[in-house]
Amino acid sequence: MSPTNKNNPDKNNPDDTPDKKKPAQQPADPNSRRQRLRAEQEKAAREARVRKIITFGGLGVVVLAVIGLVTWGVISATNAAKPINKVNATYAVVIGKESAPVTLDVFQDFMCPVCGEFEKANSDDITRMVDDGTVLLRIHPMNFLDDASLGTKYSTRAANAFVTVWKAEPDKALAFNKLLFANQPKENTTGLTDAQIAQIASQAGVSASVIDTFAKGENTDFPTNTTNAAFASGVTGTPTVLIDGTKFDGKLFTPGVLGAAIEQAVKSS
Repeated sequence: MSPTNKNNPDKNNPDDTPDKKKPAQQPADPNSRRQRLRAEQEKAAREARVRKIITFGGLGVVVLAVIGLVTWGVISATNAAKPINKVNATYAVVIGKESAPVTLDVFQDFMCPVCGEFEKANSDDITRMVDDGTVLLRIHPMNFLDDASLGTKYSTRAANAFVTVWKAEPDKALAFNKLLFANQPKENTTGLTDAQIAQIASQAGVSASVIDTFAKGENTDFPTNTTNAAFASGVTGTPTVLIDGTKFDGKLFTPGVLGAAIEQAVKSS
C-alpha cells in the first residue's frame, strides 16, 4: 500500500494516469483455466475517467482535459457476472481482531497492477481500521499471474514470502504487504529477485531468521490453493473486495470510498 506523490499526481493517481499501451501477453493455453482467465485480461477494461478544468486567468480559457485510465481485471471466460459464494478462508492471511465487527476480504496478486492501485487508494483506511479493531482483514494472495513474470513465478515467490512472514511474525505482515506493492514490478518482467524480496522484508522489520526461511519455499503451495479456492467460490478477477461476504462494487481506486462503506457496515451491524 504505497503512498501517492501529491506533487506529481500524473504518475501516482490511478484517475490521472494517461492511457498506456497494453503489454503483449503470452499466448493462452486452451487447456488451462488459469491461462484462459489470464488471456481474458486483455479484453477486460475498466475505465475510470476524470475531467480536469484548467482556467487560465487572464485569457479566461477553460481547457477540459479528459484522461483515461484503463484498469485491468480478469473476467470469466463467459464474461458473465457470477455471485461470490461462501468464502473459503482456509487459505487467507488473517490480520486483526476476531471480534472486529466487519470482515474485509481482499483477493490480490502481487503482480496485478490494478491491485497496486487499490493499495495506494485504500492502504491508510484499511490499516487504521485493522489497528482500531474495526476490521478483520483476510488477504487472499493468488498466483494466476505467474505466467506474467517470464518464468520466475514472481506471484508465487512474493506470496510465499508474505505468508511466511504472517505465520512467523504476524505483526509485520501488513507492513510487508504494503512495501511489496510499493515496489511492485511491471507485468511481463522477471519481477523482483529473491534478494530484493528479502530486502523489502527487512525494511518491514522482519527478522533475519525469518527472511532466511523464504528460500525453503515452505508456503509456495499456499497461493495455488488460494487461487483454486477463489475460483471455486466465484471470484473472477483481482482485486476483488468483499465486505462481510458481499462484493463491494464501489470505486476501488478513489481514496475514502471503501472506508466509508466499511463504516456504514459497522453502523448496520
